[in-house]
Amino acid sequence: MTPLRTILRRGLAVGTAGLLGATVVTACTVAPQPKPFHPTLAWGPCPDDVETTFLTAHQCGTLTVLANRARPDGGTVKLLVAKVPPPAGATMPGLGTSFGANFGDPDSVGGEIAAGTARLGRTTLQLEWRGSGPHSTPSLRCPEVDPLGPQAAAARDDDPGVLTAFVAAVGRCAARLRAHGVEPADYTATAMAQDVEDLRAAAGVDHWAMGASYGTQSAVLMEYLRLFPHRLQAAYLDSPRFSGPTASRQDAVALRQTLDALFRECGQAPNCRAAHPELGTLWIRALASTTNHPLRGTAQVGAQKVAVLVDGAKLVRAARFTLGGEGGPLTALPRIIDEAAHGHLAPELATLVAKDPLFCSGYRPRCRDTRFSLGLFLTNVCSTPPSNRTPPDAARMPGTGQAAYSMVFDASPYSRVCDAWKVPSLSSEPPLSRTALPMLLMSGDLDSFSPRAATRTAAGQLGPTAHVLSVPDGIHNVLGYYECAITARNDWTRHPQFPPTSRACDTAARVEFR
Repeated sequence: MTPLRTILRRGLAVGTAGLLGATVVTACTVAPQPKPFHPTLAWGPCPDDVETTFLTAHQCGTLTVLANRARPDGGTVKLLVAKVPPPAGATMPGLGTSFGANFGDPDSVGGEIAAGTARLGRTTLQLEWRGSGPHSTPSLRCPEVDPLGPQAAAARDDDPGVLTAFVAAVGRCAARLRAHGVEPADYTATAMAQDVEDLRAAAGVDHWAMGASYGTQSAVLMEYLRLFPHRLQAAYLDSPRFSGPTASRQDAVALRQTLDALFRECGQAPNCRAAHPELGTLWIRALASTTNHPLRGTAQVGAQKVAVLVDGAKLVRAARFTLGGEGGPLTALPRIIDEAAHGHLAPELATLVAKDPLFCSGYRPRCRDTRFSLGLFLTNVCSTPPSNRTPPDAARMPGTGQAAYSMVFDASPYSRVCDAWKVPSLSSEPPLSRTALPMLLMSGDLDSFSPRAATRTAAGQLGPTAHVLSVPDGIHNVLGYYECAITARNDWTRHPQFPPTSRACDTAARVEFR
């Protein structure tokens, strides 16, 4: 007979062996961990259409990053990169980079970068933006929406058929992208800020000596500062925006303020004052008249004659684009208002409406590039917290013409299309944080997309190292139109610890009305 102690010892050995065996089996069935993803920067030839724009030394490359950084085994995005030294050699240390232009604008890298590096004396390393860069893949363009522009030109701004078609076209665009594995929610300001950080790391750069942004993509620069506060030494922002990329509660007020500035400027110009006395009163009359009795006419667009209808909301949108947009008929705006008040459709207004892509003027500062990435714009509109997308009721706005303002700012078509685009909305926007970073914020006094008052408020929140440069009678993109702003920017970047000359643009050319 085997002793009990021996039986127990054997049982323990068998049990232990079984347990070890189970452990081995379990260890063998654990899924292998995915390899960590590292962004890569591969230098190579420039695309042909980019190469032909350069007359000076440059390098092109491709930055490969994750589409969604929460999914390291997911899809990737490929972004064109260019490194451009000053043609005469660098006189300032370090690398600069750009945080982009207005959301959706297809700004590409090219030879024009050399002009900026020549002025600033610093080498620039710049990428095209995910979703909108002409050479970057994938693209969030929505060609499904393009055919609706001419239809909208002949309809009231709140036409149910146009709005329904817009929502349906956006829904088809979203479905097509997702069917091809592209998730629109991956194209936020946060993702773009992380692209800039991936570029820095892949290029082996410790920090950016200078950053720049233009328009609504100032949100990307501010997000970069929030996520990576020690990787940027100084920055300048042209026409920055500190709320969502389209109609917000501040925009109706900003438009009224810039219109008041226009009325004052007209009153101080003898020819404008004589031709259009009491321009503010004419504006009120024009809004009331066009709301009740829309203007009708036609405009020639290429070989096509386009039917045009202008109601009060379209007049508000056209005025906002003209005051803050690029290429709007600013010098003719007093006459446009005067003619509308008397029931006449000015040819400049008819042409603007006829050429307008669907729901562009009044909602976007630039409307002329057919490569515009509506999807990127929508992601950043629809992810903005609803409280900042929707302004107060028009009844709470002072003055008259409330119905037209309400249609543009309360009932924006972009507030209706987000259900079709289906990206999550942030619960709240990150507040501006006080920073010691030297910053230069530049705005035109007539730009309601980047109003001077909002720029000054933002500078106060950012702290004493944030400085403001205003351009009297300036519109959107001050660095694109005003030499005084370029000179002030250039001087400031050499010594960003000091404020710029505050009155650098006081002698800039005033608007000459016609």
